[in-house]
Amino acid sequence: MTASPLATSPAMLSPLDPDPALHLLRRATFGPTAQMAADVIRRGSSAWLEDQLQPTRIADGAVNAFLTRYSTLTFSAAKLASLTVASERQLTFTETVEATLVRQIWSNRQLVEVMVDFWSNHLNVFGALAPAWTAKSLEDRVVIRKHALASFESLLLADARSAAMLMYLGNDKSRLDRPNENYGRELLELHTVGIDAGFTEADVLNSAYVLTGRTCDEKRQYYYRPDWHYVGPVKVLGWSSANSTASGGLAVGDSYLRYLARHPSTALALSRKLAIRFVSDDPPDSLVNALADVYLANGTAIVPWLRALFGSAEFVDSIGRKARRPLEDVVASIRAMGIGLPVGSNKTAISEIRAISVWLDNQPFSYRAPTGYPDIASRWHSVTGTVSRWNVHRTLVAGAPAGLTYPALDQLLAGPPMATHGQMVDRLTNALTRQIFRSDHRQALLTAAGMTDGEPFNKRKVDQMLPNLTVLALDSPYLLLR
Repeated sequence: MTASPLATSPAMLSPLDPDPALHLLRRATFGPTAQMAADVIRRGSSAWLEDQLQPTRIADGAVNAFLTRYSTLTFSAAKLASLTVASERQLTFTETVEATLVRQIWSNRQLVEVMVDFWSNHLNVFGALAPAWTAKSLEDRVVIRKHALASFESLLLADARSAAMLMYLGNDKSRLDRPNENYGRELLELHTVGIDAGFTEADVLNSAYVLTGRTCDEKRQYYYRPDWHYVGPVKVLGWSSANSTASGGLAVGDSYLRYLARHPSTALALSRKLAIRFVSDDPPDSLVNALADVYLANGTAIVPWLRALFGSAEFVDSIGRKARRPLEDVVASIRAMGIGLPVGSNKTAISEIRAISVWLDNQPFSYRAPTGYPDIASRWHSVTGTVSRWNVHRTLVAGAPAGLTYPALDQLLAGPPMATHGQMVDRLTNALTRQIFRSDHRQALLTAAGMTDGEPFNKRKVDQMLPNLTVLALDSPYLLLR
């Protein structure tokens, strides 16, 4: 994709190309690739997006084949529960994290991976602690991934039966005579209606009462324990129940969860969070309100909600108003360079990418607070953080982690012969970011390489400077912004 004339919208203060197809790729994936950019151009944005919204239409054989190397991904709940050796249990979490990284980097089903990340942070569980290892592995598969593009109601109901969530927020110890308010509170404040809904401390206590009895056994498997369930009238916001039997407590809880999922305040809170993810750190109320209406009109279904988001004028006008988090930056860089999966059974390189995510304080499923990783630029961008990202770029360009499939660096310049160094810089930046850099940024790259725009192409000089030029292009706002 080549640069388009800059529009007059405030979003165009960004250096990013305003091409709508490229904008969609930056937001609906973990970073454009040459193949995906060509696919969108060939088929059109609408057809591409519809396939992403129905991911089973999309072949993903290479990733699926590689994931067979992670044996614990297919362990049943019973098999996970049978693990008693700490190293075996920890392996289930490690493999879940590494499989997540593999999917984010190489899956063709990009939008569902973006939404898995979105929901994993919205319904955050700190999975890096020993008690959560196996439970988080199961939750990722049967809760988050299963419902990522289904409906929020189905996701919320499944999450309230997740041992990982119940242990994380202490509901596994919550009983009629000693209710733990953590899950009941976070369900209201973070997962559904939000603090602006005006719930009271009495609502929080009743929320906790409704959820008593949802626990897990010593093997970290969810089950409902009626003798722990509080019995008696309960009321939260506009919902109430006689809650007259312990045996009926699970159904009462499900009724409460459905009420919360379909509450107008939940629609607004979730729509604002979705808009923060895909539009800007401070999205316009007009978009949030419109998305909330779509969410409610479609019974909390996620696909129509996303269609409305990507079809909105606010989305189109938001170019350059989002920045990548540290791990997203790494993933986008690998995708931009065309680096492929490891060949054979060696997973060491993936383990090293996971180690990089830990170093950047952005390993999946590893944020301690129930809020999940922040998704606003001000929480991430500092001098130290920026230098850390730049160091990762230099590492990747140098061919590390070893074991990944690195194309020769000069493949970024593949195409017809180039007459000048200016043409070379244009081809390089277009290969990495799908656009030609703005004239002053383009000149900065040439100057850094000791080159001039019209200088005749010199292969020896280009080969010498290409690694540094590639690093500088990855360090630029063109990759930082999405």
